[in-house]
Amino acid sequence: MDDRSLQESQDMEETSLRAFLQAFYHWYECAVSPAQQCSRSRVLMVCLLIRFAALRLGEALALDDMADMDVEKGVLYVRGKWARVLPLPDAALKRLAELRDAPCNVRARGGLCRLDPAYVRRVFASRAREAGLAGVSPTDLRDFREQELLRQGVPLAVVEFFLGRGEGGMPKPEDEARLRKAFRRWEYVSRTGRHNVVSGVLTLVHKGSFSCLLEIRTTGGMTFLVRCSTRTFTRLELVEKRTAEVFVRSLQVGVLSEKPASDNCFAGTVTDVLARDGEARIMIRLKDDVLDFCAILSLEDVQGMKLQKGRVVWIRIRPEDFTFESAGQGTR
Repeated sequence: MDDRSLQESQDMEETSLRAFLQAFYHWYECAVSPAQQCSRSRVLMVCLLIRFAALRLGEALALDDMADMDVEKGVLYVRGKWARVLPLPDAALKRLAELRDAPCNVRARGGLCRLDPAYVRRVFASRAREAGLAGVSPTDLRDFREQELLRQGVPLAVVEFFLGRGEGGMPKPEDEARLRKAFRRWEYVSRTGRHNVVSGVLTLVHKGSFSCLLEIRTTGGMTFLVRCSTRTFTRLELVEKRTAEVFVRSLQVGVLSEKPASDNCFAGTVTDVLARDGEARIMIRLKDDVLDFCAILSLEDVQGMKLQKGRVVWIRIRPEDFTFESAGQGTR
């Protein structure tokens, strides 16, 4: 398999994972009562433990969410035959702690992950169907995490330790440093939840005294215009960069029923609509590339455009609304 085919295969796997997790979160967010929210949050916790810690299903179900999660140290204590101490991404541990500490879960803390494995597998299968996938099992998430770490440059021996395939215990300092470096890289590119992010080859279109117009061409061939201040262009040394990554906030993504006559307008398909408290979160996948965008609209606008899953729409993003990321901070 050549490099291009391998990358397409990896992108396909990542796209499927995003669709699966999106279906999972939608299921959780649509809980209609505190009791249902508690029940669904427990399965979501198990899902996230397998996704980020690559735990076996049995290891995830044996986790004590109070004693085995150390948010301050950023580690997870895994029990059982392959007992080990795993560093985890800060964002993942924070999300797990938020689920654990939700008011509806306070009384059950410590045993939130003690679920019937057959029930967990059924929930996984249901969420996969909602995402249009043939099936997703806990083992599939574990395998994805393994390949993800290898693609991020983590040595095979360290990945084997992470998955509990060798001797357990504490990771070596140098191995933990490699893992945390990979986590920081992942958190950087995932800060917006892997949507509203555009990366590709950077070209300078025009440099003025006060602002610059740039063009970013994605691997799928889409072209996005980006405008930034000349000061930012110089400070980030963008003229020396061959590739770049920008993002846009959900409130700045426009959604239209018909194609407008302006730049940065792209056709896409609505993949999810979640309405709550007079507004809605709309997820849109562009037709010409594997790119997902999230837009926040009023419920009135959603009803007026009759937005629903499967509807073809247009998104519009002003060039000046894109933001470059530098050292973890957004800059104009």
